[in-house]
Amino acid sequence: MADAAIDSSPPRVNWRIAITCTVVLTIVFAIQQWLGGNVDIAFPVALERQTVIWFTWLALLPAVIAAARRYPMVGAPRKRWLLRQVGLALVFAALHSVLVSSIRHLLGINLVGGVIEGALNLFFAQPGRNLLTYAFIATAYHAVEYHKAVRERDLRAVRLEVDLAEAKLASLESRLRPHFLFNTLNTIAALIREEPAAAETMLGQLSDLLRASLRSDPGAEVRLEEELHLVEQYLAIQRVRFNDRLTVGLRSTDDARQALVPQLILQPVVENAVRHGIAPRESGGSVWVLAERPDGRLRLVVEDDGVGISDGPSANAGAGIGLGGLRSRLAHLYGDDQRVEVAPRLPSGTRVTIEIPYRTTHDR
Repeated sequence: MADAAIDSSPPRVNWRIAITCTVVLTIVFAIQQWLGGNVDIAFPVALERQTVIWFTWLALLPAVIAAARRYPMVGAPRKRWLLRQVGLALVFAALHSVLVSSIRHLLGINLVGGVIEGALNLFFAQPGRNLLTYAFIATAYHAVEYHKAVRERDLRAVRLEVDLAEAKLASLESRLRPHFLFNTLNTIAALIREEPAAAETMLGQLSDLLRASLRSDPGAEVRLEEELHLVEQYLAIQRVRFNDRLTVGLRSTDDARQALVPQLILQPVVENAVRHGIAPRESGGSVWVLAERPDGRLRLVVEDDGVGISDGPSANAGAGIGLGGLRSRLAHLYGDDQRVEVAPRLPSGTRVTIEIPYRTTHDR
């Protein structure tokens, strides 16, 4: 699915909105000070003083945003986060008071004589307003960040649903590959007269594969031992078709066999190995399947000594219907707690490694 990448960068300051809010607050508080203040003050002086107050907060806005970004609300212990925000509010309130007092002193509009005295007067005269101003800015940023995170999460969920739907369609398209079905039926027809027992065995193996394919659900999980049985059936059919050109090896630990895996997790990988790795070679080759449980996870490895990624079709590099659908299914089921890696195998061939959480029950 070719979509634009999700923008996970932190929210940026919209300076147009920030400047507009600063101008509005400056005018409102200037009018309030002019009309309702305890000291008789001209409107231009009140406007000048409020301009210094609110545009100083505008200058401090990037620093406040940086502090809020460094200490996000989501995922932090509530009490520790709240205490940290109170501390930051006091720091910014003190810094704001010093800057305002310094600017007023330079402009000659300070209510008191010195810069320090003016800063202390500003800090203690109306501490609530400075603290509330910081809280408003930080809360606004956290609200925007939370809203953005929710939208990104919903977008990822929608994309996963779309990817799963595409994976289901790809699964339907790949379950009954015409060339595999027709080739197998032709092989069975050729064996009926000369080796009826072998033809009957092959027909039973094909029946098992078709039955499993038709009843499979991309979101369902089954025991790995069931998947390995289907792989054995598939490879057994291919060994008959390839005669001596294909050798196989399946190795699995006992605890790995009991793990739950998505239905047909190995089938598209093994099929790619045979079709794109072994079939193009006149001399044939080998396919190995390994299932193990390292570090509490389930690791599945499918290797072949065929033509390899560089010489084979692009599907062998992980972009084909089989592996593309597999990636989407695993992302839908396990999120980021999964891995599909396609790499060259030396001296020739391809190695596909799948890692998912090891579970033996359906409880997640």
